[in-house]
Amino acid sequence: MGVKDLNKSIREIFQSNYVVPLYQRNFAWTDDEIHQLLRDIYENYNKDPKGFYFIGTLVVLKRKNGDFEVIDGQQRLTTLSLIAKKLDTSLHTSKLQYDSRPEVESFLSTYYQRGEVVTTTTNHLVSHFNEAIEYIETVDLKIKAPNETLKFIDFLKMDAISGFKDYFFNQVQLVKVEIPSDIDVAHYFEVMNNRGEQLEEHEIIKARLLDKIQTNKSGTAQFSKIWDACSQMNQPIQRLFKKDRAGFFGKNFNSYHFKADEDINEDGTKDTSLSIHQILSGESILDTEESNDIDQKEDFESIIDFPNFLMHVLKLYFEDDEALNIPLNGDELLKWFEDLEDQIDPLEFIDFLLYYRVVFDRFIVTVIEDEKSEDNSKWILHKPEMYYYKKGNKKYKKLQYKNTFSAFQEPIIKCLSMLQVTFRTKKYKNYLQEILSWFTDVEDLEIESKDFLTKLNALVINTFNDNRNYDNLVKEPHYNEGTSTPHFLFNFIDYLYWTECPNEYSFEFKYRNSVEHHLPQSYRNKANADVLDCLGNLCLVSKSGNSKMNDESPKGKADKTGKYYKASLPAKQLIIYNKTNLKHKWGKEEILNHYYDVLGLLARKEEILKASLDK
Repeated sequence: MGVKDLNKSIREIFQSNYVVPLYQRNFAWTDDEIHQLLRDIYENYNKDPKGFYFIGTLVVLKRKNGDFEVIDGQQRLTTLSLIAKKLDTSLHTSKLQYDSRPEVESFLSTYYQRGEVVTTTTNHLVSHFNEAIEYIETVDLKIKAPNETLKFIDFLKMDAISGFKDYFFNQVQLVKVEIPSDIDVAHYFEVMNNRGEQLEEHEIIKARLLDKIQTNKSGTAQFSKIWDACSQMNQPIQRLFKKDRAGFFGKNFNSYHFKADEDINEDGTKDTSLSIHQILSGESILDTEESNDIDQKEDFESIIDFPNFLMHVLKLYFEDDEALNIPLNGDELLKWFEDLEDQIDPLEFIDFLLYYRVVFDRFIVTVIEDEKSEDNSKWILHKPEMYYYKKGNKKYKKLQYKNTFSAFQEPIIKCLSMLQVTFRTKKYKNYLQEILSWFTDVEDLEIESKDFLTKLNALVINTFNDNRNYDNLVKEPHYNEGTSTPHFLFNFIDYLYWTECPNEYSFEFKYRNSVEHHLPQSYRNKANADVLDCLGNLCLVSKSGNSKMNDESPKGKADKTGKYYKASLPAKQLIIYNKTNLKHKWGKEEILNHYYDVLGLLARKEEILKASLDK
């Protein structure tokens, strides 16, 4: 059987029945995986609505009753099943079952028969399916276009959905592989889960670039060491060099220096190079031995992974070539490197890679654990420094970290974290590319905090001004977009409130991705129907927060003795709660008054941000 015969459209796939066996883990995809799948399908639909789009492999075993046992691919298959029902309401029978999980069976049956889901449940299996459907409905299909938004739930109501529906069912394909019936399924499943990982695309690129300089032994050693260090995105770059730390980052460890020649360590020794085979086998020449110098531990969670970071650096490397439109999508890494490989000087590129990794660590927020925070995480912005200390009669050097800026550190973190939680998807971080492009040489590492914040505020203002959606922010008719209101607007409003009166608010920007109606939609009547979706009645909360509040009354949500009111609430939400408590009600008059206050705030945006720089 040829590969062509294995390709099956989604419609062909769901002509059969599938069973997820008990030895398979539960459905576990989160918003990142679900949003990426749906956006990728939509993006390829726009590129070529008649072309085929391959999205992966489905490995199955045919049971005696004709059903197919899912061996590999159940997460994607389950998500496709949920999307299929959203696109075609005439589907009334799920083609997917879960062995010995009656609560999941009941959920899928109800969802397919009625198109409804259980809104509240304590069962984690069913609640995960509930969340998945919410993720599908709220995905922004046009996140690549910063001036446009299109929630999937709104797209379903548009005429254009018919074309996308046809594309989804007929042009999107899986390779369906049926394994022999006499195979030991348990052993096969174990082998699949324990098999060695395939070579990643960035490792292939590393090998190909090294091959171009293989006659330069010191060059290959230097290249390999820098590449390996830069790939570890959850550790500060300086910590990954010991012997040659001062050589790359200056005597105080906080600058940048690069020479594309022989690499001499501080102790006078040379790095030995590795063969291409050794590199592909996972060997590294990073310094791993312990030293007498005890560096400050500084592990964090980066906002981006290495393949996407490589795409940012590649785009910066070819910044002067206006004809190139390099995306920031790490999924296209190998394709773009292959297309541009002949134009890349490996040692020049590794210089770019290390320099922008230094910039990234120093000027882009990261996340560390913080038990005092409500979600056990905290935004930080740090830079390295070296200091001497004595131990007995000996003097040692130590790498430690401190705030990147002595002035304006907090507003800079606020602005950077606001951009990050708004544009969280790794492959469309245009704001990050813009910030990195401000740094072109070593002197830029010493940018003054006021200048950096001025640039950030200008970026935020431009993001707001370039979004034509906000032209509707007028007194009458009021802005009435409901759940389609861009999340950037909520976060920008919170940023302005905090910037104007920082002592009144104590919130941090978090990944709040659900639009909450303070006056619930279930309270709709003739008197308030035209303001329920008004910006004045909305705030941004976490998905779990939205689910918990459900149809709670405005006074119930705002009650200071209740479970929802906290001093750490985002500014807009806190203002809504305080006004509810002050008036002891929340209706049309209060909604519009708050909306007009927000309009006034937005009208003063340049004034507010400029005034903050003079404090």
